[in-house]
Amino acid sequence: MVSAIVVNWNGRDYLPACLEALLGQVPPPSEVLVVDNHSDDGSRELVAARFPQVRVIDTGRNAGPCHARNVGVAAARDELCLLLDNDVVLHAGALQALVDELARDPQCAMVQARSLCGDDPRVVHYDGGHLHFLGTLVLRNWYRPLAEADVPDGPIGAAIALCFLTRKSVYRAVGGFDEHLFILYEDNEFSYKLRMRGHTIRLCARALCTHQAGTAGLSVRGEAAVYPGRRTYLHSKNRWYVLITCMRWRTLLLTVPAQLLYGVVYALFGWQRGHVRDWLRGKWQLLCLLPTAVRARGPAQRGRTVPDRDLLVALPMTLNPGLAEGGARGALRRSLDRFFAGYWRLVRRLCG
Repeated sequence: MVSAIVVNWNGRDYLPACLEALLGQVPPPSEVLVVDNHSDDGSRELVAARFPQVRVIDTGRNAGPCHARNVGVAAARDELCLLLDNDVVLHAGALQALVDELARDPQCAMVQARSLCGDDPRVVHYDGGHLHFLGTLVLRNWYRPLAEADVPDGPIGAAIALCFLTRKSVYRAVGGFDEHLFILYEDNEFSYKLRMRGHTIRLCARALCTHQAGTAGLSVRGEAAVYPGRRTYLHSKNRWYVLITCMRWRTLLLTVPAQLLYGVVYALFGWQRGHVRDWLRGKWQLLCLLPTAVRARGPAQRGRTVPDRDLLVALPMTLNPGLAEGGARGALRRSLDRFFAGYWRLVRRLCG
């Protein structure tokens, strides 16, 4: 038995396809909840009129997908919870494939579906990833043709939260998603908390879904995509929040030089795009949240059994296609990847 939780905010145009695919699974979820962040586009009315079997929960405010997921899991009846964004369309058999994958591994706490690009379903969009010691995610098969995408033969390092199956008991034990992140980097934080306690995360390549549009004003797709200032703001704030909350103090101290170098490079990236105010606003919000982040360390670290050196990697970082592949930018990117990999080899064994 699976409770399906759809996170929604002003997704009226996407909800019909999402819910029809969800209800058409064999077997279907035992219940479907749409957790709505107080949309003003008629989302709740549409669901009530066209999908009377679906339960709608109005959170009363737009507190972000982290809050909506936590509300949905708290309201779910079943131990197994499928969480998906409103612009995700499951392919036939995806739900059962996720359930079977979770059952294979008693230590598994999270299984991600393989998502395909809505504008080209022959291309992989999100396929899980790895936790970089800089706090970012290294994405697997990012924009790789589906025919060339590899399938992991074991657990992966992290999952993307757009469509995943989890155990309610484990979800609540790790504190769910940290709502201070609002959106962006919440995947990193949740995956980090699971894995530091010895839980595994898996990708189910047989469970396919199509990721239609992404989050307006935040998602970046394709070589010609505009990098939004809001993303610069959230990156500036949330990366350090996750590091402070999840990383052992000794690891953070040992990696500070690399963390600062990466921060400078990203600040210059923001400056080139006219996002200086966004970057500074993110740092100001981070400063305001520092006491909160430090207090969140206790619950986040409770029950930890796996050290950072066994969780984190220094693989080449993931950038949007065409962003820094050739010329001076490409050379800088490759140089930074080599530096960070060498730095991590130098300090990894000393990390907590």
